[in-house]
Amino acid sequence: MSWIDGFGRRAGDFVADPRMRRRVYALAALILALLTVFPQPYVARAKVLPQDSNSVGLGSTLNALGGQLQGFAALFGGAKQQTDMYLAVGRSSEVTGEVIRKLKLVGPGSYASARKAELALARKADVHSLTGGIIEVEVRTHDAAEAEALTRAYVDAIGDRIVALGKDRVERKRAIVSQRFKEAADRVATTETALNDFRRRNRLAEPQAELGAALSVRAGLEARLQAKQVELQTLQKFQGPENPQLMAVQSEVAALRSQVARSAQADVGPAGPNVAGLSEVSGEYLDRYRDYRFAQALYEVYARSSEEVAVETLAGETATNVQILEAPRLDADRKYNIAAIALLALVILAALFTEIYAPATGIRLFSVRDKGPAA
Repeated sequence: MSWIDGFGRRAGDFVADPRMRRRVYALAALILALLTVFPQPYVARAKVLPQDSNSVGLGSTLNALGGQLQGFAALFGGAKQQTDMYLAVGRSSEVTGEVIRKLKLVGPGSYASARKAELALARKADVHSLTGGIIEVEVRTHDAAEAEALTRAYVDAIGDRIVALGKDRVERKRAIVSQRFKEAADRVATTETALNDFRRRNRLAEPQAELGAALSVRAGLEARLQAKQVELQTLQKFQGPENPQLMAVQSEVAALRSQVARSAQADVGPAGPNVAGLSEVSGEYLDRYRDYRFAQALYEVYARSSEEVAVETLAGETATNVQILEAPRLDADRKYNIAAIALLALVILAALFTEIYAPATGIRLFSVRDKGPAA
């Protein structure tokens, strides 16, 4: 304890000496002033803009294929990805790992392990968003070449990861649409066979000739209603209750139900009875014809969806989902070490307080110890 007490007394006498204290302040300020400039930091940055499927011409292609079924096809994708998703990709460990592998940051002459490399990149690199959904990659190091290389590696890794995720999404969509398309084709064949067998068994003419315009209108309405109900059920699984597309489909379903209800009431007009006034055979004929029209409607929906997936697959093979607005480059202005500036400001504040403010206000911060009588 005597050694500790002696060291404490000497330190206290040193701090209480105004000249020594001011020399320490001046020396610390000089060192920190040099550290704010040397070593010189460099900041490299790049700006990228996420793209949606419409940016590669997919939207116009689907319009040409049939705009009336775009709402149903949108269930399988096509909505613009959110900026938050791209931020999550840019900050993910997969992107960081790809940067480490590409630049070979683990090994002799570099970091000892991937964990240490990840921690170092977390301090040097930052991925954040700007106004307008722009993603910016910013890297701050004391080596200009390293800063540019890291920024370029991050941009490439983000683009590769987004493309990989897009391909995976398209593959899953293709599997779903292919399965449903095959089922729709089989359903068309089954319902058409059943309709033709019923006609031959009962010696009936074509539905349009046998049941007239009323049958076509009624069957078309019910087929459209069932198709819209399928679309509504699928939308309810993926969209929120306040989604405009969901609300529009609900309105269409309500309108179709009202039209079907009116056509179900028996009525005799100038052209003869409507569908509700036909015989039992005609009613069964209507059921089979309606099933056939419904199967055809579903087949058209999935045919267009299948074409959408095919076009999106081709577009994904020739274009990325990330557009580079600003290539990786170094900032032209001179950068300074922020930590050294903060410490320099702290030293200046401490010097002003102890050397100017405290004496002016009568605050006694230090006291010289009594060294005893001289020998």
